[in-house]
Amino acid sequence: MNIFSYLKDSLSVEVVEAIASYVNENSDRVKQAADLAALSVVAGFLKRSSSESGAKALFKAIERENISPEKSAQLPQLLKDRDQISQIAQKGSNLFSHLLPDKRSVVITMITGQVKIRNSSATNVLGILSYLGVDILGKQIRDQNLDAVGLALLLRNQKDNLIKEVDPELFNRVAVTLSIEEFERLGYVTPAEEETVEVQERPRSRGNENPYADLTESSTFPWKSVVAGLGILAVLGGGYYAWQNYGDSIKASTSQDSTSLEEVAVPADSTALYPDTSAAVKPGVTPNTATSATSAAGGLADKLTKHLADPLGKPGAYFTFDEVSFDPITNQPTAQSTPALNALAEVMKKNPNLQLKFTGVTKQLGNKKNVFKQANSIKSFLTNAGVDIMRLDAASFLSSDSTKPNRSYIAVKVIRQ
Repeated sequence: MNIFSYLKDSLSVEVVEAIASYVNENSDRVKQAADLAALSVVAGFLKRSSSESGAKALFKAIERENISPEKSAQLPQLLKDRDQISQIAQKGSNLFSHLLPDKRSVVITMITGQVKIRNSSATNVLGILSYLGVDILGKQIRDQNLDAVGLALLLRNQKDNLIKEVDPELFNRVAVTLSIEEFERLGYVTPAEEETVEVQERPRSRGNENPYADLTESSTFPWKSVVAGLGILAVLGGGYYAWQNYGDSIKASTSQDSTSLEEVAVPADSTALYPDTSAAVKPGVTPNTATSATSAAGGLADKLTKHLADPLGKPGAYFTFDEVSFDPITNQPTAQSTPALNALAEVMKKNPNLQLKFTGVTKQLGNKKNVFKQANSIKSFLTNAGVDIMRLDAASFLSSDSTKPNRSYIAVKVIRQ
């Protein structure tokens, strides 16, 4: 069964008009928002069921809702009642938040930016489609007598359908929003399958691969042991040397949070390319009027434009993104940051070869996850604005440089121009 197509087919004209009337939006935009929400729901549930614990959580959530076949058949009629549609939207919204923590708000932001509807409307549309998705999966559990593993495998089989039916650019946008890095490898793997993969991938020794195998194998002198011993001594000696000379740096790097996706060292002299930023807005703090009125002439977009026009300007240059600030709860850019982000998007559109890397830099270990999310939110904003995701990258870095301001900031590196 193609769950994504089934979910989209359930959005009849009658259902879409009922939702549009409830959220007070144009029917065409509501249909676009619902299609995008349907993709997000199926991809999100697939991501959730990719682990044993996630599959069990999804299965229990569907069982807990226990949508009866009679009620499922009446959904189009229920959506005509404002009280019923409100309950459905709320239940679905809560379910999505429970199964995909920290993803509901970013998915809603993506839908709002893509379809140009109100945030509250996108919230209701996502909630309704989440509820419909649970209804469809509940039917499959009942009809096929599935357990948690069976449900996970059913969802895994939906990957090909999504790849074939969805526009690649839109699909990438949803994947980025849900933090899905390699969709082709996503999906539940049974222990038996995992064991088979390990056996297949184990390297095999073949006599014709090494023309000197007969010489090395028949040697009576323990060359392998000698080489291994020398290698160990070299490693120990190198480790001792590194500890003596770079002990502080090693301690700093090993104390970093291992859950971050990437870490990048920002050069000590990176501030040489831009003015002192000690008075810049701290992430998570809404800037006042004077701060948010940073002139375009001093902004990142202007700096990049001048850099690209400079014959001596080369890739590898670093800048700081001082005009952007973030919500302390969601780590998303504040409304005051929108003009600067839009200006940056325009620069990237005018320079199709330009590739940038955004690195959240902090001196506080506990803040490392937040600055990565902030850097990634800039990447998501630019992707939603029409910039190819392949031209953007995000990372985080725990700084121990005492010469830098004791605050978090976004460093921007020119990868290609």
